[in-house]
Amino acid sequence: MRLVEDLQMVFPKLDLTPTIESTMIKLAEEVGECSEIVGKVRGMSGEDRKSVLLKLLSRDMGREIAEVMSRQVEIEADALTAITQKYQKLRDRVQAQELGDQEIQARIARELLDVMQTCATFMYQLDVDLDKLLEEHQEKLIRRGYLKQI
Repeated sequence: MRLVEDLQMVFPKLDLTPTIESTMIKLAEEVGECSEIVGKVRGMSGEDRKSVLLKLLSRDMGREIAEVMSRQVEIEADALTAITQKYQKLRDRVQAQELGDQEIQARIARELLDVMQTCATFMYQLDVDLDKLLEEHQEKLIRRGYLKQI
């Protein structure tokens, strides 16, 4: 069966050497970030949606700047200006309450992809017959009525 090959096409093995413990911590972090968007941005925490979105934009902007700074020996002002302009436009849209549900769902989807990649990375670390386990998993889904027989 080619299930592991299919999985690796979508969620490749990363050029990292994490431990099971560090991957579990990363998974918890990614789930937390996804939960934050699902809960806080959708108003379940009682926090103001605009404030939450501005905090998320600030975090994202900081991460982008950190990536630029870690890749470049000499920081290009143009790269930082482009990031600043990008986030200023997003901030203006948040302030005007123009960030729609589609964009929020795209943010959730991006976080879910991070969760899924981390899960795949976790699976690749385990010394198991992953193809066999994926087959068993599909059979279980069929037995429970979640998936039709292929």
